[in-house]
Amino acid sequence: MGSLARDRELRLEDGRAVRVRTARPGDAKALASLLDAIAAEPGSGLLLRPGEMKARDWKHRVADSLAGERELTLVAELDGVVVGNLNLRPDPHPASGHVLWLGMSVAREARRLGIGGTLLEAAAQWAAATGAERVVLGVFPENERAARFYEQHGFEREGVRRHQYLRDGEYHDEMLMARPLTGS
Repeated sequence: MGSLARDRELRLEDGRAVRVRTARPGDAKALASLLDAIAAEPGSGLLLRPGEMKARDWKHRVADSLAGERELTLVAELDGVVVGNLNLRPDPHPASGHVLWLGMSVAREARRLGIGGTLLEAAAQWAAATGAERVVLGVFPENERAARFYEQHGFEREGVRRHQYLRDGEYHDEMLMARPLTGS
């Protein structure tokens, strides 16, 4: 089952607590709002466009994650509000059963507080415990801030897929990054 054994808590410098926990279907509306807001930011690093995933879509995605052995969806709450999410899904190719794909977002007002790192480390520990050997992700090469963040958490740049995505009539590259979870 795709869930953390226990919630994680991060205490911010101002005394507020951030709770990282397994997402529940009841988080669907908050997840849709969070991702819509991030997708609407100028220069957003998301492929998702505002309104593309409705609350019902998130409800199904979270339920599938909870039912899957190799899937995990987490949320981060600050003052009772969902301000971050992370999703791990298995690579679909049978020869890549040891690989999990990661997607993560943090609300603009909650960035640079340690929330992303707490989400990421909780997910990496969970992934290693399930037997995964690698976590991989894609990021737009121009999103250098995100690439540096991932590097600080053990990810390495592995390659670029040229013209991987077409957004607003323009092609965009995707930089692939990976973090080994084992000594190999």
